Amino acid sequence: MDGTSLLPYLSVYQDATGKKSFKEVLKIFDQGGSEKITQNSLGYSKSAIWVRLRTENQTDKVVDWILEIDYALLDFVDLYSGRSSDSAINHSGDLREFGTRPIEHRNFAYPFSEQPGSKGEIYFRIASSSSILLPFLAFSKNEFIEHTFTEQLALGLYYGSMLIMVVYNLFLLFSTKDKSYLYYVIYILTYILFQFTLNGLSFQYLWRSSVLWANYSLPFSIFTVLLAACAFSRSFLNAPEYTPKTSKLYYLLFALSFGGMVSTLFVWEYRTAIMSSLVLMFFTLGFLISNGVQCLLAGRREAKYFLFAWSSFLFFSFLFGLKSFGILPNNFFTLWGIQVGSVMEVSLLSLGLADRIKGLSDQLKQRVEELGKIRSDAEESEAKYRSLFEVEEDFLFSLDQNWNILAANRSVSKHIGFKPGEVIGKNFMELIYKAGELQDAYKKLYVLEKLEELASEGKPVRFLGEFLQKYLREPKELQVQFQILEYEGQREILGRAYEPDQDLMSRYVDDEKTVYSANNYLQNAELLSQRMTANLYRFVDPSTITAMRNCLREMIINAIEHGNLNISFEEKTRAMSDGNYFRFVQERQKDPYYKSKKVKVEYSLSRDRIGVRITDEGKGFNHARLQKSSMEKLNSEGIAHGRGLTLTLATFDLVKFNSTGNQVTLVKYF
Repeated sequence: MDGTSLLPYLSVYQDATGKKSFKEVLKIFDQGGSEKITQNSLGYSKSAIWVRLRTENQTDKVVDWILEIDYALLDFVDLYSGRSSDSAINHSGDLREFGTRPIEHRNFAYPFSEQPGSKGEIYFRIASSSSILLPFLAFSKNEFIEHTFTEQLALGLYYGSMLIMVVYNLFLLFSTKDKSYLYYVIYILTYILFQFTLNGLSFQYLWRSSVLWANYSLPFSIFTVLLAACAFSRSFLNAPEYTPKTSKLYYLLFALSFGGMVSTLFVWEYRTAIMSSLVLMFFTLGFLISNGVQCLLAGRREAKYFLFAWSSFLFFSFLFGLKSFGILPNNFFTLWGIQVGSVMEVSLLSLGLADRIKGLSDQLKQRVEELGKIRSDAEESEAKYRSLFEVEEDFLFSLDQNWNILAANRSVSKHIGFKPGEVIGKNFMELIYKAGELQDAYKKLYVLEKLEELASEGKPVRFLGEFLQKYLREPKELQVQFQILEYEGQREILGRAYEPDQDLMSRYVDDEKTVYSANNYLQNAELLSQRMTANLYRFVDPSTITAMRNCLREMIINAIEHGNLNISFEEKTRAMSDGNYFRFVQERQKDPYYKSKKVKVEYSLSRDRIGVRITDEGKGFNHARLQKSSMEKLNSEGIAHGRGLTLTLATFDLVKFNSTGNQVTLVKYF
C-alpha cells in the first residue's frame, strides 16, 4: 500500500450533539445509522464526526501498516480500536500538544499491526472548528517511510527555493534601495510562514506545546500575507501613479487585514477568524488582478509579470483544491499545487522586478544623456550670462531671502568704489548711506517698505536710494530695481543699481502742478520728496536736488509729527533719548483724535522755479522763535533733531510760514 485512498471503505456518522459516547455510537453503526461518503470534504460542521474503518488480513503474514490523515488542521482526533473499551487509545489534534501523536509527523499518522486471518474495526472521533477533510490514506510500513522521506525532500526543496528568493531579493534591496524589494521580501517571508503552518510544520517544529496559538496561527498568517501582498502590489504596480482612484482601495485592504490580525488574537473565535480571512483573501485576490489589468492598460509594463504570477498561483491552487475535494486524482501537480504555484509566482514576480531594474536602467541612461545635453547647454548659457553680467555698466547683484548679497559684478567699483568681494556677504542695508541722524531711520523704513512690497507681491519695484561710497564716505544717489527670479525650485532676488535715468517725458516738462493729500505715515515723506524732485535734473545739479529732497522730507515730517500728531520738541527729544521714538509715533498715529488728519502738499514746477506749499491740520507753532535757533546751539546741546528748518532756510530761496504756523511755502529759483 502506497498512499491508498481509504475513502471507499469509510462509514461516517455525524453526532450533532457532540456528546454521544463510544458505546452509543457503536449501536448506531450496528443499526445502520452511518453512511458512505463519495468525497473527503464535509465542510464546516459543529457536529462530532465518527468514522469507522473495517480491516481484514486475508494473508498468512503479519501486516504492519500506517494510516495517515493527510490534513493537519483538525482540532480533536480521538482513536478507538475494537469494541472492548469505551476509552480512546489516543487523543491528538492541533488543540493538543504535538507530543500526543503516536508518530512524529506533520499530519496525523497511526501505526497498526494485523495478524494473519484477523478482522478488526478502527474508529475515529473528529471535531474541529475548521473545515473537516477526511483524506484517509493507507501505507505499508516501508512505503510510509519512503513517502515521508520523499515528502520531506520535496518540502525542503520548496522552502529552500523560497528562502533563496528571499536572500536574492535582499541583496537587490541593499544595492538598489528600492522599497518594492523590502515589501517583496516581507511578502515571501509571511507566505512561507503561512505554508509552514498550513502544512502542519509550524506545530511540529516551532510551537509544539502552544496549542492555542497553533490553532489561531493559520488565520493570523493569512491576514498577514494579505497585508504584505497588498503593500507589495501597490508598490510594484506603482498604483498611485497609474490608477490613482483605484489605488485608494489599498488603504481599505490595509485596514481590513490589520483589523483581522488584531481580531484573530483578541476578539474572534477560530471559525469566525478563518471564514473572515478566506472572504478577505478572495476579495483581495480579485482586486489585485483587476488592478494589475488596469495598470497594464495604463502602460505599466511590469504588470504583465504581475498578472502571469498571480494567474499561475491561482491555477495551481485551484488544482490542489480539486484534488482535496476528491475531484482530481493525486499526481505531482495536484498534490503539490500550492507549492508549485507559489514558486512560479515568486519567480515571475522576481523577473518583473528584474525587468523593472532594466527599465530603470534604460531610463537612467536616457536621463544621463539628457542631463549631459542640459549641462552642456547650461554651461554655455552660464558663460553667456557671466559675460553679460560682468560687462554690464550697471551695478548688478543678487540677494537671498534675508537681503544678503550673494553675487555682484565689477561695476560696483565704478559706482560706489567697493570691489565685488567686499560687498558679497553683506546685507543690502549696509550699503545704504547713514549720516548718523534721525533721517537715516526714515530712509531705512522707505527701503524696507520697498523690499517688503517685493516679497509680498512678487512684482518688480523701483526706487531711489542713497548709497555709501567707499572712499568719499558721501552719499551717492542711484536708481534701484529689484525683481524675483525662480529657477529649479530656488528663489533669488536680482538687483540693479544705476545712475538716475529720468523718463523721456521729464525732458519736456516745463510746467507741472499737483496736489497731494497724505496720511500720517512717516514713509510718505520719502515718497513725496522723491516724486517732487524727479523732474529737476534738467534745471539744477544732482547735489542741489539731493539737498532739496532732504529739506522737503524734513518739512513733511515736521507737518506730520509737530502738526497732525501734536508732538512737541521736548516730547520728541525725550522719546529719542529713551529709545522708543517710533513706538511713541505709532501710538499717536493710532489715536482716534489724530489718525484722520491729513497733510496737504501743493507742488508747482515751471522753467524758472519750483514751489511747494505744505499744510497740516495741527495747531501751528511759533515759527519766528524757532528760526532764531542756530545750528551751533543744537550741536552744543547735543540734540539729534531740529536741524530741518535750518537746512531748509539754507537751501530754498524763500521759506514762508502763515500766521498760525501750520503752513509753510518753499520756493527755489533756477
